[in-house]
Amino acid sequence: MAFKTPEGEALFIHEYDSNLKLWPISYETLFVSTSYGQTHILVAGAENLPPLIMFHGAGMGSSIWYKNIGPLSEHYRVYAIDVMGDMNKSEPVKSISVGADTAAWVCEVLDGLGVDKTDVIGHSAGGYTTLNFVIHAQHRVRRVVLLAPAASFVSLHRQFFLRLALINLVKNKRFIQRFFCNWFMAKGNRVVDYRFEQFIYGVFYYKWKTKPVIPSVIPDDQLRSIRVPMLLLIGDQEVIYDPRKAIASAKKSIAYIETRVIPNSGHCLFIEQADLVNRYMMEFLSRVSPKEAL
Repeated sequence: MAFKTPEGEALFIHEYDSNLKLWPISYETLFVSTSYGQTHILVAGAENLPPLIMFHGAGMGSSIWYKNIGPLSEHYRVYAIDVMGDMNKSEPVKSISVGADTAAWVCEVLDGLGVDKTDVIGHSAGGYTTLNFVIHAQHRVRRVVLLAPAASFVSLHRQFFLRLALINLVKNKRFIQRFFCNWFMAKGNRVVDYRFEQFIYGVFYYKWKTKPVIPSVIPDDQLRSIRVPMLLLIGDQEVIYDPRKAIASAKKSIAYIETRVIPNSGHCLFIEQADLVNRYMMEFLSRVSPKEAL
């Protein structure tokens, strides 16, 4: 069990499942066994559609994709993966310590799903997971969408770590909602349908059985090795780092990257401006990559 108490686990699972009621389509759930643990996955879209895997941000779990899963699953067999070693329904047994571990875990998941090559979407820490997977296993990737990847291109602001430390010290639901969850959104934006209690109960009750992955700046030589088409979307009011510095760094290091700044949005851009983000993602993913055209 990855929770401190059965009662805490029950509260978390209840909130996770409550957020899944926001999904506008039917879905399946499954577990894939890997050497890093049991990986929980939400699956949507017809079996004959091309594959797309999604990695959520830290603490969110795959239920967070409720505003994106509808249009994506019309064109893809979507596998929303609960990132190993994070607060979700996956059950870790071994730490993911370096980028090569990330790739090894994801490749084992893809093998279990019977997927050879896939498109990938990753948000925040899930974007960091995506980049490490791509760097170490490019032969299994077609196209990539990064949504405000944590660190990766530039260092995280100190304020992020301060807020993270404080919510773990002051374990109060209202304080965490106001001081941490709401901070991620642009001024005036609010998420009224998603229940952040899922994250809050994770903070309260999740038991870290393995060492968590802390996103950091990825070495430039590794980023320069990337040769798959990539789209980077970042909100104009991003708070975890300077969005324009992150975009400039990404464009300097990655050859096949397109970038867009999403107006009136913060770190939760894929919820705050869901229609626009969905349109940009679908337009990008629907293109034939330069390598596939040859």
